[in-house]
Amino acid sequence: MTARERFRRLLNYEPVDRLPVLALEPYEETALERWRTEGLPEGVRPEEFLGMSRLVHVPVSFGPLPGYERRVVAEDEAYETVVTHMGATVRQRRDNPSMFYGHVDHPVKTRADWEAYKQRLDPDTPGRVPADWAATVAPRLNACEDPVGLCLFPFFFRLGFYTMGMERFLSAFHEEPALMHDMFSHFGRFVLRTIEPLLGTVRLDYAVFGEDLAGKNGPLISPSLYEEFWCPYQDPIVQALRDHDVPLICQWTSGNVERLLPRLLAHGFSATWPLEVASGMDADSLRGRFGRELRLAGNVAKEAAIAGPDAIDRELERLSPLIRQGGFLPALDDMASPDMPFPHYRYLIEKLQATRLDT
Repeated sequence: MTARERFRRLLNYEPVDRLPVLALEPYEETALERWRTEGLPEGVRPEEFLGMSRLVHVPVSFGPLPGYERRVVAEDEAYETVVTHMGATVRQRRDNPSMFYGHVDHPVKTRADWEAYKQRLDPDTPGRVPADWAATVAPRLNACEDPVGLCLFPFFFRLGFYTMGMERFLSAFHEEPALMHDMFSHFGRFVLRTIEPLLGTVRLDYAVFGEDLAGKNGPLISPSLYEEFWCPYQDPIVQALRDHDVPLICQWTSGNVERLLPRLLAHGFSATWPLEVASGMDADSLRGRFGRELRLAGNVAKEAAIAGPDAIDRELERLSPLIRQGGFLPALDDMASPDMPFPHYRYLIEKLQATRLDT
């Protein structure tokens, strides 16, 4: 049984010979730098070294093309302020450039700015999909032994946050609703036109909508805003995925998204991850509330992996009954960070790999 088969079967409540063990989130670069001093060989990814599976994303771009040129606009000994490919101006630590430490400026301040920006969101722009898609990429993905899926990133919330800044983006739903409808309408059509030629040529195991819709204390938008602004433009994408038998349609978000889950399920979603423990997301409680309709992944507290084997054992014991039920893939609930020792992460992965499913 391949990792791809295990992934599909596990999340469809079917028997598997063992867990597919993978990372739902990327690794912080500073974590990898530390790990290379603690046993991870230079030039080798953790997944390869530890014998893990991985989520293979279809190589397609949903960002602006041409992207904005990366340039440094300010710097000091500790920080750089740079323009990203999305057009946002962000502050980064020199010793951890993969993480942002504040958004300084944004490219969409007026309706005219949006009209200019959306010219970069054209599905027919060369480079959005690999030129050798039919001849090389699609056959390779279809033969892949790891789960293959679409990662729609950025999606609506991330698009608005990156282009407008959080405060203006959230206030615009009330102050400039026509602008927000146009933004989501255009982006929804753009995503649909981008993926439609791909859906019939590659077998997908999942699709992930990458948004970050929630914070520690709950969703960042209300259910009514979700119904008004998300659903009309998101529903056709979800329906296209369902029409092409994509078995797992997932809302990827950190934070506590529980209040939105009834709406997500009603509009065709079937999963959510990474289920951050520190935000109050509890996989067992969610299974009790939403039943088998909602597939789950993650929920192994990052803090436990930082603390070490005893804490990891307690986490896996907590999750053990749900693991045996199926429909749940245990994995770290956040990015691996530089305060997480590699021996602890290795212990977690090896414990998951040794998990028995027949008792």
